[in-house]
Amino acid sequence: MKIVTNKKLNLKRIYYFVSIALLIVVILIIGIKIYFDFFKNDEKPIQTRENLDTLELYGYTLDDEDIELYKTYFNELKEVLNEEDIDEEKYASLLVQLFVVDVYNLDNKLTSTDIGGLEFIHTDMVENFKINLGDTMYNTIESNLYGDRSQVLPVVSNVVIDSVEEYDYDYNDKSYSGYLVNASWEYEEDLGYENQASFVLIDDNNKLNIVEKIDGE
Repeated sequence: MKIVTNKKLNLKRIYYFVSIALLIVVILIIGIKIYFDFFKNDEKPIQTRENLDTLELYGYTLDDEDIELYKTYFNELKEVLNEEDIDEEKYASLLVQLFVVDVYNLDNKLTSTDIGGLEFIHTDMVENFKINLGDTMYNTIESNLYGDRSQVLPVVSNVVIDSVEEYDYDYNDKSYSGYLVNASWEYEEDLGYENQASFVLIDDNNKLNIVEKIDGE
């Protein structure tokens, strides 16, 4: 009698553990199905930037998030820089136009850290520039990584070069020749953002870099 009882107990234990195991497997299968049916399929792809063109010698880039105005200025600059004799005043003008569009057009920025204009300023000034804009104009930009931002942000519609003049500039105990470019710009909608300034550019190894911005009135 004792042996039979032990066998019955063992069978009950086996049945119990098998039932628990099957229940766990069923729960896992249901959970995975729910995840893929209701959550995974609802995930939106993260927005990224895709490079379309690069001016290798200068480090200027064009990507798919850039607006049409930027693309127009970029292609014009590409033509200027491909000339045997580069028109430096035209180069300076287009560089400022690209800089203004890239910095002040906030609507195409993916996050508040997606700061424009970095490739047009002197490398020594990049970090301070990023910190300054990150703490001010870019600080309130909401994320658009999933393409669902509803925030209204400025879109630059035109950049006018008011004047270009030769300009000597002292930087790091060295004197550079360059240009002072006065510019003004317009937005599709006036949201109260800056719309004019002067920019100092220096010629460093045949590449122009913005080294100072002088605020307009």
